[in-house]
Amino acid sequence: MKKVFLLGAIVVALTMPQPARGSGVGSRGPENPSAPGIITPTPDSRPPTPARRFDVHVTPEMIRHSRIDETLYFTDSVYGIAILLLILATGWSARMRDFAQRWVRWPFVAAMLYFVLLSMVITALTFPLDFYGGFIVPHQFDLTDQSFAGWLGDFGKGLGVNVVIFTPLAAIALVIIRRIRRWWIVLWIGTIPLILLGVLATPLVIDPLFNDFRPLRDASLRQALLDEASSAGIEQSRVFEVDKSKQTKEMNAYVTGIGPSARIVLWDTILAKLDRDEILSVMGHEMGHYVLKHLWQGIAFSVVITFIGFFIAQRLFEWGLARWGVRWRMGDRADPAALPWLLAVSSLLAFLLSPVYSGYSRHIEHQADVFGLELTHKNEAMASSFVKFAEDSKEDPRPPRFIEWWYYSHPSLGRRIDFVLAYKPWEKGEPNQLWHP
Repeated sequence: MKKVFLLGAIVVALTMPQPARGSGVGSRGPENPSAPGIITPTPDSRPPTPARRFDVHVTPEMIRHSRIDETLYFTDSVYGIAILLLILATGWSARMRDFAQRWVRWPFVAAMLYFVLLSMVITALTFPLDFYGGFIVPHQFDLTDQSFAGWLGDFGKGLGVNVVIFTPLAAIALVIIRRIRRWWIVLWIGTIPLILLGVLATPLVIDPLFNDFRPLRDASLRQALLDEASSAGIEQSRVFEVDKSKQTKEMNAYVTGIGPSARIVLWDTILAKLDRDEILSVMGHEMGHYVLKHLWQGIAFSVVITFIGFFIAQRLFEWGLARWGVRWRMGDRADPAALPWLLAVSSLLAFLLSPVYSGYSRHIEHQADVFGLELTHKNEAMASSFVKFAEDSKEDPRPPRFIEWWYYSHPSLGRRIDFVLAYKPWEKGEPNQLWHP
C-alpha cells in the first residue's frame, strides 16, 4: 500500500528505506575446538549437486513476472502523482477542506479531519492498482496462498496505522508551515527523531500487528547462528523467525531495529526452503549489515538526502501555489487543501531520486556479500542460495541494466552469482576487505 500521507510521504518518499533489507549468503565452517564459538572459514568441500547448482533456470514466467513488477513500479509512481493532481484540479481538495471546517471549528482538528478524508479518497482511487499488484499478481504467479480476506485485513491494518500516526503529524506540519518562513528546515530537523523513533519502534510495535515473531525454535540452528555471530564480532545477538508464509511463499531475511529492538529476522519460508549451509550463509550476509553498521549509515544517508529534498520541495510547493493556487481555491501556504500539491511534489522528488537511493542500497548490499564470503569462505553455498532466491521468487536474474540502475535495491541475482563464485582473495594470499577477525 502506498504511503499517501503528508509526513509519511515526505519522510518515506524523501528518505531511503532501511538498507538492511534483503538476503545474502555465507556459510559456516567447522568450529575451532581451542576457541569455542569461533568459526574457522574453510572452502566448500562438496562438489556441486542438482540441489546445489549455480545456473538459474530462467523461464518465460520469470521474465513476465519481472516485467510486470517493474511496470507496476513506474505505473504506481505516475498514477499516484496523477491522482493527487486530479484531486486538486477537480476541486475535491477544497471541498474536503470546507467540509472539515464546517464540522470542526478548531483549525488544528479541522486539519486532522481533512487529512483523514484525503487519505480515504486517495486509498479508494489507488486501490485497484494496490489490489492488482498486491493480490492478483502474486496469486497469478503462485507466490502466495493468502486469502482475499487475509490480504484485505493486512491492507486495512496498514491504512489504520498510517492514519493514526500521520494524521496529527500532518496537522503539526501545517502549523509549522504557517508560522515559519523557512519551514523546510524545521520539517527536515523534525524528521530525524521521527526516523530514529520509527526504526526503534517498528520491530516492537508495528511489525507484530501483521505477524508473529518468536526466538528461533531450532535449538541446534540457533546455537550455530550464535556461534557465527560470535565469529563475526556480534555478542548477545537476537535471532527471530516470523510466520511470513501466511502472506507469501517468497524467502527473505533482514536486520532491523536499533538498541533494544535490534534483531536479525528470518522468514519461516527461508527456514523451510534452504538447507543448513544456505541458512547460515544468508545470516553471514545479514551479520555483515550489522557489523558494518549499515543501518546507521543508511539513517545518516537519509538525513543528508532529505536536507536537499526538503529545500527543493518548499520552492516547488510555493511556486505551484503562486501559479495555480487561485484555480485550486487555496488560501495561504498552510491551507490544508494544499496538501495534495505537497504530496505530489514529494512523490515526484522521490521518484527522481530513486537511482540515488537504489545505488546506495546496492553498494551496501554488495558490501554485505563481501563480508559474508570473507567470514565463511562458502562461495558455492552463497551462489546456490541466490539461485533458489531467483527461482523461488520468479525473478529475472539479469534484468535490463537501466531497470537495475533505477529500481533495484540489490545487485541483480545473476551478477551476484558471478561475483560470489569468483571472489576468493584468501586463495591468493590477499587480505580481507571488510571482515577482520
